[in-house]
Amino acid sequence: MYKIFLSRLIGATAIGLYQMVSPFLALMIALSTAGIPTGVSKLVAREKSLNNTNGVYKVLLIALFLGGTSSLVLSIFVSFKIDCIVNNILKNPVLYYPVLWTIPAISLITFSSILRGFFYGLKEMSTPAIAQIIEQVFRIGFVLFLLYYKPPSNIVSAATIAIIGVSLGEFFGLFFLTLRFNFKKLKNTPIFLKTHKNSSTGILKDLLYISLPLTLSHIISVIMQTINSILIPQRLQLAGYSAITSIEVFGKISGMAMPLLFLPFTVTNALVTNIIPNISEELAVKNWDDINSKSSLALKMTLLIAIPTTVAYTIFGKHIGELIYNQEDIGIYLSILSYGTIFHCMQHTLSGILYGMGKQVMTSINSIIGMLVQLSCTYFLMANPLYGVDGYFIGFILSTFIIFILHLITLLHCSRLDIPLMNSVIKPSFASICMVITMIYSYRIYFNISSSNPWSSIISLFIGGLTYLLLLLITKTFDIKHFIASVKKQ
Repeated sequence: MYKIFLSRLIGATAIGLYQMVSPFLALMIALSTAGIPTGVSKLVAREKSLNNTNGVYKVLLIALFLGGTSSLVLSIFVSFKIDCIVNNILKNPVLYYPVLWTIPAISLITFSSILRGFFYGLKEMSTPAIAQIIEQVFRIGFVLFLLYYKPPSNIVSAATIAIIGVSLGEFFGLFFLTLRFNFKKLKNTPIFLKTHKNSSTGILKDLLYISLPLTLSHIISVIMQTINSILIPQRLQLAGYSAITSIEVFGKISGMAMPLLFLPFTVTNALVTNIIPNISEELAVKNWDDINSKSSLALKMTLLIAIPTTVAYTIFGKHIGELIYNQEDIGIYLSILSYGTIFHCMQHTLSGILYGMGKQVMTSINSIIGMLVQLSCTYFLMANPLYGVDGYFIGFILSTFIIFILHLITLLHCSRLDIPLMNSVIKPSFASICMVITMIYSYRIYFNISSSNPWSSIISLFIGGLTYLLLLLITKTFDIKHFIASVKKQ
């Protein structure tokens, strides 16, 4: 939602510059911490299931040392090589100040990510959730305040303000996590001095075994995203677009259409965050029945969100783009990208299940294969005037589908899933079709009355969503009592 407001305030070109810096920051975070928070979450859950309190804290201390060292080295490197980065890597000298303000964010994000992983491993979800809310509130408040009351003089200043907001928000989020950790977790400080059956070397090996494949995967992923962000404007220019138009198109896709596409990830992110420590805990005691049950439930919940979202975006994408951005072309981009929504959501949840089961190497390989497909389409198709921007869409949909299939095959090799086709696919699909029919007719009725596209779109979306939920309850696709019982059990 923040990116939606931000793009409306600073425009497509400025958001395009912001999106060119974001992959670079993501690369620095991938180098300093990418797989460590997941490793911390998994190992803390394992030590907790074995009632090993000292092991829990040793995992955290080792992770903080690794993350702190790597983030310090990277911050110094960026400080001394910033000219080379903006001129030779990003190939855009105007990005000097946006890149400069990524430096404090590197260490802040590293430490806050590790602490969140620690709380996730303890299954204390409220603390990192509140910290992320605080981070968002301060980031959004700072950026929107400056943009409203002291509008930037140019697009570079606007992009820089957005980057500064990242560091400011992360600082306050980390401050809250530190307070909660100090007052709730360190009352008995002598535990750091005690020894236990797991040596620090053993924990370090386990942490590196989990985090290194994930880090490598994240690094490759972010490098490819960075290459994509550099290539897309360049390849579009070869296809006949002007320099300004190519950056605008890139900004509209990555900074405006994509945030809408990723709205379902508010659900899948929560599932992945919870499923990794849950499965890790059950894996430590070899409880395969619960592992299969929790995996099946997570995938079913993902389908219940992904199916109607895919259908709604595909049919109403143009209206949604016009409603939120007042730009029809963004809605067209959203409609095309939405064909990959269901696969994107499913592969995200599948990756969380596989991480929890210790299959991070295969998960990383699957993701790299899919990303290579997307990068190939960007390079070879986008420069062709016959495809242009459609080359990116082809690559996005193909890559998400390939990663989903590879993740599913990997999971089926090591787990027995029980996903009822009727309740997980057929009934939600039927409810989604009814939802769309309701939305179409309600839109037409209210548009004839008010002649207002925004209000007609909002009302039709509300009525369609309500229809979908009611049909899930009527057909007993979603049993509230059973769901609450499952959550309590987990």
